[in-house]
Amino acid sequence: MKHICCIILCFCTSIGSYAQNFADYFQNKTLRVDYIFTGDATQQAIYLDELSQLPTWAGRQHHLSELPLEGNGQIIVKDLASKQCIYKTSFSSLFQEWLSTDEAKETAKGFENTFLLPYPKQPVEIEVTLYSPRKKTMATYKHIVRPNDILIHKRGVSHVTPHRYMLQSGNEKDCIDVAILAEGYTEKEMDIFYQDAQRTCESLFSYEPFRSMKGKFNIVAVASPSTDSGVSVPRENLWKETAIHSHFDTFY
Repeated sequence: MKHICCIILCFCTSIGSYAQNFADYFQNKTLRVDYIFTGDATQQAIYLDELSQLPTWAGRQHHLSELPLEGNGQIIVKDLASKQCIYKTSFSSLFQEWLSTDEAKETAKGFENTFLLPYPKQPVEIEVTLYSPRKKTMATYKHIVRPNDILIHKRGVSHVTPHRYMLQSGNEKDCIDVAILAEGYTEKEMDIFYQDAQRTCESLFSYEPFRSMKGKFNIVAVASPSTDSGVSVPRENLWKETAIHSHFDTFY
């Protein structure tokens, strides 16, 4: 019994010593990293597009070096000086889904990808890896981020898009933030957008498990205006000039 207690005590001590304090490595800001995933069915590559700084961090502050879910891609952030892993996250991208199409066997394309990471206090090394469905490494890319880099674009301080909360249950540290974007609504149609967003919010929380967890969510409607009303439908030769340039027939 004494041996068992000793083992448990050592295990708990090990966990405690490994646990990371968010404030030791990160600021209460967000590092937005934009990558371009390129290639075809046989060969892929990753390129850095832009770095941006956002005012606050709304992501997790515990279990930083653990993967919450397993995906087809992974991002690892390491302290540059010690090489210690201080943050890890996973993803599955549209680019990787496209690789399974017939088009990917004939041509190469590039897809934009945006990831939000906690903003480091000290220089870090970021490693991005893409995996195949069988977990074979398809592409990997490493780069260094220095938090005082003058080319990191500060966003979210000015020219903020008008928005309205449909549901506000608490701050970003305690709640899951969901944004509803006004895609295909002109400036004159924003009242209609807010009505549609409210109906969407009410519909979402009429079902479990969202109904019982409603107090854990913030829902914000972002009034991003489009030049044209409606969305693009390529199969109907219908193209619209909209806020985020979305369209149906993704893999047409």
